[in-house]
Amino acid sequence: MTLKKALIFVLIINSLFGACRAYAQSSNAGFVPGNIWYSLDPFLEGDKIKIYTLIFNPDPRELSGTVVFFDNSVFLGKKDFTAPAKGVKDVSIDWTATVGTHNIFGKIENAKFLVAKNKYEEVYLAENETSKSSRTVSKKIVAKIIDTADASTKISDSIVNKAGNAISDSVENVKEAVVAKIPQFVAKPLTLTGNVIEGWRSSVGTASENKKEVVQTDIEKIKKGSTKNDSKFLEPFKYVELFFFTVLSFIFNSKFIFYSILFIILALILRYIWNLIF
Repeated sequence: MTLKKALIFVLIINSLFGACRAYAQSSNAGFVPGNIWYSLDPFLEGDKIKIYTLIFNPDPRELSGTVVFFDNSVFLGKKDFTAPAKGVKDVSIDWTATVGTHNIFGKIENAKFLVAKNKYEEVYLAENETSKSSRTVSKKIVAKIIDTADASTKISDSIVNKAGNAISDSVENVKEAVVAKIPQFVAKPLTLTGNVIEGWRSSVGTASENKKEVVQTDIEKIKKGSTKNDSKFLEPFKYVELFFFTVLSFIFNSKFIFYSILFIILALILRYIWNLIF
């Protein structure tokens, strides 16, 4: 009877330990702490952006697995990765921003080392989850466009807008290609600077468009005589003001024209500095 109990005990122990997987231990490989950034930051409702993170692998073996992105408990997407030995690998997913507060983070799943050709060893990573990146997304306010132009102006605006949108898409594609090719410690400051300039351009463009509409309304009131007689003397100045905000709105609401002018100004400044030094 004692022998039978001993055999049962051995079988239980073997079944328990046999069900456990052996993991290679690695306390260094995994995410760099606080390692979440965005292709556009800050961003508004409806903006299509990329969420980035970086995998660090100090081990002499190739590391592979899957990065799963979450917003709190909401699944955003996942991407398989392969990090070279003693190297890093950036991983990203596409995301469309929605209104509200977001806590975005990434987790590594199915991590494994390549130990021989087509042979892998599962590994437990101490740094298998990023810290949460908190962002609050505001609702995008679209300026209302008042239809006061004639038919020919509408057609011209439509052509310019379509061309501008096509050029804007090309600029975004080039921007993403450049960011993907250059080192992250260089790309991140450049991206942040570009986002600040783009935010300023968008704000000035919206403000000038709104101001142009206000001036147009004032001119219509003066023409109809719904204002005081003294206001009629302001009509020429209102036309000058309307011209100014029309030009300003046209420049800042067209990415192609705005960045072309900005490039020319920067080129002239650099040329002046070059001549001053040399």
